[in-house]
Amino acid sequence: MPRVMVVDDEQDIIDSVKEILEMEGYEAVGVTSGGECLRALEKNPVDLILMDFFMPEMDGRIVIEKIRENPGLKNIKIVFLTSATFKKKGIETLKELNVSDYIMKPIEVEDFTSRIRKIIG
Repeated sequence: MPRVMVVDDEQDIIDSVKEILEMEGYEAVGVTSGGECLRALEKNPVDLILMDFFMPEMDGRIVIEKIRENPGLKNIKIVFLTSATFKKKGIETLKELNVSDYIMKPIEVEDFTSRIRKIIG
């Protein structure tokens, strides 16, 4: 069963997304900060990370850069789950960070689950 980590500083978003993922047959874990994400990945790698962009202390971009620097974690698939709208430069940054996709919040469930299935099966 594919494991998905939801990283967001808002617990209600984590809970909602985890519920959707679990209904689709994925194992879902949630963390509320970039630091917590990095510590959890060291113990239990996942198949996909859904990363909020705007978080206190360490934003999503910094967390992804740290993940990509780690040889054991660098190939994990990552999707931004964000309220941010990416313009041309932002899309280039996503490519540089090897981000598979970005999904706008609030999520539309059918579109969300379809895109997740395409990314991790």
